[in-house]
Amino acid sequence: MQRKRAAIAAAALVAAGSMIALPAVAQGTPSASAAEASAKESGHGIKWFQATHGLKETGSVNKATAKELQQAPDSELRKVFASPADLGPNELANARTVIGVGKGANIPEQGQVIALMTAMQESKFVNYTTPVDHDSLGIFQQRPSTGWGTPEQITDVPTSSKSFYGVAPFGSNPGLIQIDGWEGMPPGEVCQAVQRSAFPDRYAQWEQFARDLLAQEGPTVPPIP
Repeated sequence: MQRKRAAIAAAALVAAGSMIALPAVAQGTPSASAAEASAKESGHGIKWFQATHGLKETGSVNKATAKELQQAPDSELRKVFASPADLGPNELANARTVIGVGKGANIPEQGQVIALMTAMQESKFVNYTTPVDHDSLGIFQQRPSTGWGTPEQITDVPTSSKSFYGVAPFGSNPGLIQIDGWEGMPPGEVCQAVQRSAFPDRYAQWEQFARDLLAQEGPTVPPIP
């Protein structure tokens, strides 16, 4: 009889322990739906892109990855880069430079968004020091042969950013602030007015990405004169 009572008591303790433990698990572990929602906030990322292209999964952009990024279709790139969190560290640093130069030149936030959209479409903020398409270089894929400056100027991110904004003391192309009425134009159209791309409709797809990027990084970026 005593053994039976002891067994019942032990079972009750186990049950009580389970009931006590449940709230802690519920509070400390996110639900499956919450985890899925969190995952949707960012894209697949550089490592996923590298894996799908048979590249070494470093999470940073080397020459081989940069070349594949330049040639990948927009549909794939939107999966890779769904939010600013998907940029590599060097690319994020380049984006911060674009913002800093904009601040230093007193470019309104809308202009900074347009610059970020352009660099995102042209290079994903990879500073191309060797041409991939004709003689296009840098994060804005500017061409020495069309008056954007020397290769050294174009591949210097602060200098190329000044060229895009239209505040560089050289070059024969109109930058952002030389586009009449740019403030009231759709951002994608402004990108095209500066870049004169063969694919004018591709810039607009990165507008929300650029706005999120500016909101995330802008407050901590100092002006770059």
